Amino acid sequence: MHYRIRSSRQKAFMVLRWAALGMTVATGASGCSQNTAEEYGPRISASKICDRTLDENGISALRRLGGTDDFNESTGITDTGESKKFSMPRAMAHLHDDNAQLSTCTVYTADNKSGAPLVQLDFSASESYPSRSVAEDEDPRGLLIFYPIGVYASTKADNSTSLYFRCTTKGAKGSTAYIRAGVFSVGNQLKGNSTSKDRMTILNSVSRRLAAEAGCADEARLPAKVPAPEVPGAR
Repeated sequence: MHYRIRSSRQKAFMVLRWAALGMTVATGASGCSQNTAEEYGPRISASKICDRTLDENGISALRRLGGTDDFNESTGITDTGESKKFSMPRAMAHLHDDNAQLSTCTVYTADNKSGAPLVQLDFSASESYPSRSVAEDEDPRGLLIFYPIGVYASTKADNSTSLYFRCTTKGAKGSTAYIRAGVFSVGNQLKGNSTSKDRMTILNSVSRRLAAEAGCADEARLPAKVPAPEVPGAR
């Protein structure tokens, strides 16, 4: 299936950009910060991240992933004049808009001024969702881990987390049947022994809130607790 997501060029740029930043962090180099001090916002706890949309499971997962309960969230103003700080109403309002207009929740562990986020979440409307079988066929290294939630859910290595769920929304060009939820992360920022499931738990938590706000919680099929990953090869 074809599905709405960042273009390959955009995704490649993000991966290369953050990978380069991660290498700089790992080697202790300085001078590569992508955000000014005021753009990081105040130090806040996991319960206040992403417009307070994390449930208890999501809060615990974020604490494990960051190894702390002390975070910063990106603030400042976008090129379109809106706040960079995540807002559920803005996320809902921009589901059908260009990537630059999506309300993005970008989270850093406190005092991390490398420019590399712990997690970065965004949401957009989608006409369809990925095929599990095609995704597996295009993953010869077996980097994908699948979860039985929504209509499609997977993590890939330490960078990509994707969740698609049923939720009919209407935009200027018509209605779509699904919402794509995504997390981008940088491997060397992640802590703990369950980084795949913790990322999916965070994404599922915020997605459940969005589905409730959009009135599609029943069709979304997003559980309160993310189950164990599916056995490789299961279709």
